[in-house]
Amino acid sequence: VPRLMALLRSSAALLLLAAMSTEVFAAAKPSPPPVAVVTVSSPASLAGNFAGRFAPYSSSLPSPTPSLLAFTPPGDKSGCSEYPPAPLEDFVAVVWAQNCSFQEKAVLAKAAGAKGIVVVSANATVNMTAENATVDSEDLGLFVLGVANAVGDRFAAADAYAERHGVGEDGPLRLAFTVYTPPSLINDPSEFLVICLATSLLVAGAFFSTADLRLGSPIAPKSSEQVVEVDTWFPLMFCALGSCVLVTLYFLMQYLIYFIIFMFCVGGASTLTELAHVNLRYYLPTLQRRLCSAPLVGLIEVAHVLASAAAAFVVVSWLVLRNTEHGWLFQDIIGAGFLCFMQRTLRMPNMKLAAGLLSLMFCFDVFWVFLSPLIFEKSVMVVVATGGGTGESVPMLLRIPPIGDPLGRDRMLGFGDIALPGLLISFLLRFDILSRRRMTQGYFVPAVVGYTIALCTTLLALYIMQMGQPALLYLVPGTLGTTLVLGWKRGELMNLWEGEPIASGSSTPAGLGSTCNYCPSGHALQPMAAEAGSCDGCKKPVHAGQQVMDCRQCNWYLCQAC
Repeated sequence: VPRLMALLRSSAALLLLAAMSTEVFAAAKPSPPPVAVVTVSSPASLAGNFAGRFAPYSSSLPSPTPSLLAFTPPGDKSGCSEYPPAPLEDFVAVVWAQNCSFQEKAVLAKAAGAKGIVVVSANATVNMTAENATVDSEDLGLFVLGVANAVGDRFAAADAYAERHGVGEDGPLRLAFTVYTPPSLINDPSEFLVICLATSLLVAGAFFSTADLRLGSPIAPKSSEQVVEVDTWFPLMFCALGSCVLVTLYFLMQYLIYFIIFMFCVGGASTLTELAHVNLRYYLPTLQRRLCSAPLVGLIEVAHVLASAAAAFVVVSWLVLRNTEHGWLFQDIIGAGFLCFMQRTLRMPNMKLAAGLLSLMFCFDVFWVFLSPLIFEKSVMVVVATGGGTGESVPMLLRIPPIGDPLGRDRMLGFGDIALPGLLISFLLRFDILSRRRMTQGYFVPAVVGYTIALCTTLLALYIMQMGQPALLYLVPGTLGTTLVLGWKRGELMNLWEGEPIASGSSTPAGLGSTCNYCPSGHALQPMAAEAGSCDGCKKPVHAGQQVMDCRQCNWYLCQAC
């Protein structure tokens, strides 16, 4: 059963990793000007900010811009005939795009005393063209803007409710207007939080990956079956699998998006349960009390029940709230657990394979973002990452809500842009530990700094080009390039390339000198009474009960002499 569970987890991890590599680093792309922020101040049930687009013939907003009563002409919601008596207070006309030109609507609204006019589009696209009318904005004397039909429908629903039930305590529909100014790269805290979150998860993943080198760590794998070491064919197979997954999703996204959501929920529940369980039973030993035994699962502890309940709460909360402004937190929690578990499960044995994988994925990202439109008419990766018009979004990404940006979308970063460089970062931390290097003298810290700088460069390119960027285009040089240059400068490139740690002040691989602290797999040795056998160093017989330095995970030990 443990071997089967490890195989299932590894398979799920590889499938999700292939899917997550389809993500593009995408922050909020500001809409082209001129854009307005339409703020609903009442009723409270509709309060919030909505996007509008100014017409080219619109007058400027009055300064200061007050909160105006929303008024739709009764009997003619298109606003193409003379208005009946309008409200005595200042108002803004809300009309629908039909029967006459936008400018004719604006002239009639001006004649009725409106301070401005909001035109509800017939669909989700707001196109405020000048059409065939020739009225100057100076002659209009009022501002003109359009909103999408979904926004207009919400306005109409509020008005209909007020007509049927009377104006409640919240008051009638009132709107305020401001010109939208998107935040710059420097003063956008959401982008800063994305960088901090990604870097933190990169470091946390490396911490999980090297848990087996820390004596008694609760998150360390309990057996070698729980670790999948990357082999020679993995980079090619992964790149080919990722390409097949991308093309399949591109054509069948409307059907497979729900399978992806299902896999995300199952994988998230599994990883969160396991990580919570091992920590609960370690830090709260009383939770190790056994409750019962179940087929295929084995013994069930109190810690199992609590961990499963917590994981189920997070996953169900995300499933219910995934398309709301509150779903990002649960998605990030699942993502953090998944990324850390991924780093613990997959292990890069040397930089040769890391360089091969990252180089191939570098080409993979560039091709599917920039070159795929030459074959498929659209960027395959961008279409897949945005859900392919299904109304859902691929969940394998981190999300941070916009801060101080009333019209901004969530800032996002794909899991693959953390997991793939994370395999190299985890290898470098293991290399530094086995080489007995301090953080300031190793390769781990420079690579993390290179990753952070590359991520900032990705953001800068995003704002300059105003289009989704393949983050690995910048992250691979920032991590792999930094490591190669530093290894070459120190004369240790071949050791990195072959994955052979170096002991300080010696050309002998760490662990094979006068004092051996680790087994050949890099696990810390622990003092223990031996079972009868032979020393794995000198091959001499070892009697039962004799003190040895032992690695239970690998069934490997050394006698006192060795």
